[in-house]
Amino acid sequence: MKRHLDERTELSLRHLERFNCTPWQPVGTGVWPRGRDMTSQRPASFLQRCAALFAFSLYLWSPICWAITVYTAFRSWWYAVPILTYLLYINGPGLKTVTDFNFPTVLKHAYIWKLIANYFPVQLHKTADLKRNSKYIFAMHPHGVLSLHAWCSFCTEACGFSKSYPGIDLHVGTLKWNFRCPIVRELMLSLGLVDVSRRTLLKVLQKPGRAVALAVGGAEESLLSCPRTMDLVLKKRQGFVRIAVQAGADLVPVLAFGENSVWHARQVKTGILHQVQETIKQLTGFTIPLAHGKGFFFGPVGLLPFQEPINVVVGAPISVEQYTGDMRSEEAVKLVDKYHQLYIQRLMELYDAHKDLYFSNRLSDLKLAE
Repeated sequence: MKRHLDERTELSLRHLERFNCTPWQPVGTGVWPRGRDMTSQRPASFLQRCAALFAFSLYLWSPICWAITVYTAFRSWWYAVPILTYLLYINGPGLKTVTDFNFPTVLKHAYIWKLIANYFPVQLHKTADLKRNSKYIFAMHPHGVLSLHAWCSFCTEACGFSKSYPGIDLHVGTLKWNFRCPIVRELMLSLGLVDVSRRTLLKVLQKPGRAVALAVGGAEESLLSCPRTMDLVLKKRQGFVRIAVQAGADLVPVLAFGENSVWHARQVKTGILHQVQETIKQLTGFTIPLAHGKGFFFGPVGLLPFQEPINVVVGAPISVEQYTGDMRSEEAVKLVDKYHQLYIQRLMELYDAHKDLYFSNRLSDLKLAE
């Protein structure tokens, strides 16, 4: 009997060791062999898992819609003619719709975004009030693999942005290429998205009470995504500050704690895959990080994002003085440098104020990689 108990004890200790637990820890609070933190796991409903899987499909919207369009067009001339007309329209006169801001934003309140936000969950934390008669640029960090915090907090009303900041007409910036893609164009417009060209952003910020949200690090920062870290591409990114100076828009720092943990990405710095990623980034403006989630029902690897809380902290606005002169002048360059350094300082202060509350499991502190 004693020998039998010793064998069971040994097996139990091996089991605990495998899941990185001590004998006094519940098995569910350890770390899976692949490094997934289990402390934040909560049971998700079937609908929430389906919605989270839809979040992964954001990766594939453009290629899927192009594939459907091309396949349908080649089936018959009856389909080809209207499809060709539609493609000519969205790549010609239809581009004006992006800057007219008249397209009905019917998808902002769709229930699926609430399901996605509740799956992780995603929470929006307000630290200061915003005046309705001012203009703002929300600079979001980090980009992560898919910027899921942006979809839930700013693109849609899943986290109640309009209730937290009443009177602010917010538009999230995305690549102009998305508005040339069939079907995706309508999806983007129905969420109130705009392209990130200088001309469009300045037009958005012409009127008080308007704001734009930008993922400053872009595709380059997405390649630095790694769980429980926050490496930002910010030192060489001054474009958003330049727009703020031209428009007289206040800068609002935004930190999404946990964004890099919902997908486990592998950084590839050499080899053919790295060359492919860089080529895609140069041609399209975005790239495809090598990342994975968990299984839909079980299993450590799959397409479903991990259930890690995402806490989106919106900092206090940084007042920016408008400059109407030549932006290539020495005075303008010094002004942009001044606000860029001030922005980095305020961003670090925002991080230090909230890192122990929302980022206590970090492997490293915020780092400006480039």
